[in-house]
Amino acid sequence: MTTTRTRSDIGRSNRRRGADAERRVAGYLRDHGFPHAERAVRTGYSTDERTVADPGDLTGTPGLVWQVKDTQRWDVPKWMTETTRQAEEANADLGILVIRRRGQATAGLWWALLPLADLGYLYGGRNMLGFRNRTAPVWLQLDALCPLLLAAGYGEWA
Repeated sequence: MTTTRTRSDIGRSNRRRGADAERRVAGYLRDHGFPHAERAVRTGYSTDERTVADPGDLTGTPGLVWQVKDTQRWDVPKWMTETTRQAEEANADLGILVIRRRGQATAGLWWALLPLADLGYLYGGRNMLGFRNRTAPVWLQLDALCPLLLAAGYGEWA
């Protein structure tokens, strides 16, 4: 006998998968120079009288805002816009989007995206304003981004 999944079941499954991805990225970061990285359990919300900015999916990484995605359908332009907005609202130096790669269980092999200008900043603060599309996302694996972040003064060397 087969059962039909309800919208509630699907939503619960998606939330569970997203939370698992966030925990995996936080665990990877803890093991690679960010010992205080944790999954953020709070979310942004708004009412007529009050708005609270979404701090991103992870905490414990001062100066950095992380957005973690684990989904079949990718909407990179939308996610990059959200990540950049979150970084600005949190007064963070960088906003980083991490997308789980299918077939890759290790978070270090997942995609980490950041704007081209931010990559220039990580490489010693080079002025990227001359580039026509300085907001274009640069795709790196998370295991390649972590050493750049550490070299730029984020996290803690082991």
